[in-house]
Amino acid sequence: MRLRADQVAGHCQQGLLPVYLVFGDEQMLVEETSDLIRQQIRQTGIEERQVWHVEGRFNWSEIQWQEQTMSLFASQRLLEIRLPSGAPGKEGGEVLRNYVNNLPADTTLLIISGKIDARSQKSKWFTELDRVGATIPVWPIDLAHLPRWILQRLQQKGLRANPQIAALIAERVEGNLFAAAQEIDKLQLLCPSGEVDEQTVVESVADNARFEAFGLMDTVFLGQQIKIPRMMGRLRAEGLDILSLFSAISWSLHRMINMAIQLDQGIRLEQVFASQKPPVWEKSRPLIRQALMRHNRQQWQGFLHQMAQIDQAAKGSLKICPWSLLEQLCMQVAGEQSS
Repeated sequence: MRLRADQVAGHCQQGLLPVYLVFGDEQMLVEETSDLIRQQIRQTGIEERQVWHVEGRFNWSEIQWQEQTMSLFASQRLLEIRLPSGAPGKEGGEVLRNYVNNLPADTTLLIISGKIDARSQKSKWFTELDRVGATIPVWPIDLAHLPRWILQRLQQKGLRANPQIAALIAERVEGNLFAAAQEIDKLQLLCPSGEVDEQTVVESVADNARFEAFGLMDTVFLGQQIKIPRMMGRLRAEGLDILSLFSAISWSLHRMINMAIQLDQGIRLEQVFASQKPPVWEKSRPLIRQALMRHNRQQWQGFLHQMAQIDQAAKGSLKICPWSLLEQLCMQVAGEQSS
């Protein structure tokens, strides 16, 4: 069955399906939608969870083997597949079709995917998932609708603001949903009465503009390596959650990779900028252009592979300091193109 992202919360309260596929190219919204499903699964008493990141030459038989050998004593299990490319390939498609035709008991499969094009949505693996579970497309919020989205999110957080305030926030965050969400969370602390005024918004954005996560990425894309350790240290000292910083950097890198791929396909840079969702703002284009010229497509994709290791470290799966790994990655992105 097909579900809209705004239907997921109500759907989960009515019971779970065996399979969910959440897909789209707006990473933050995809993650938030997936979190709603995870929260409901946790309430059922999940005892076992396995996560796979499908990248490069991934061995799909690993999923089949693991699914067959997971503990027989676990009453609830979650299998989670991250598919950033949106395409499982022939082998992956067969594994997914076999899975839905032999659904294991007390198990939920959650697939978190990048954008899946219209042609792929007609493929057998996709239609089979849709038949037994729910496929949930997550659409980007364009600039015209961003103020309304911000206003709704303010209301969800118990804040009262007029449309002009929402438009001001949209302008200040330059169309970046993650930055908008961070700003709204901050306003919860700054406005205990629940009333948001223009002056508070202006001061909130200005106070932390220099050291906030996306300010860091501007510095990285400009290649200003000397500033990175100080900015990272400031963010850490201010108590910024490592996963919040990780999400911001991940969002930025995914965006850069998409642009690098388009450039590799011969698309003109201005067309690439305009095709992004949201489009790259005029004042950001010089630093983005500089970063894209610094590294080729393969190098950008390599940075994304490093993010997978940082994600594991941030969640405690690897005994490595995630802050150190993030700083190393930022220094590499800001550095000269390697030979």
